[in-house]
Amino acid sequence: MLKILKKLKKFYEWPKWEGILHNLLFSLVIYILYVFIDNKKERTLTNMLLFTIIISIDTLLHQNINIRNHKATTYL
Repeated sequence: MLKILKKLKKFYEWPKWEGILHNLLFSLVIYILYVFIDNKKERTLTNMLLFTIIISIDTLLHQNINIRNHKATTYL
């Protein structure tokens, strides 16, 4: 049982998940922006809130990467 838990921990803490998730979220943001621009009927409050949630997850992901790499966050 302990070996299974160690393997699960290693799977969930795999460092490359950040990069995979980052690329997935970037692709999703590009797709959503395309849908918003192309189809004006999709500009509903629900879709805007979901898009805001995706942007916030992406921001948290960047912040965690900066913390892990010991980089200070800079704002332009």
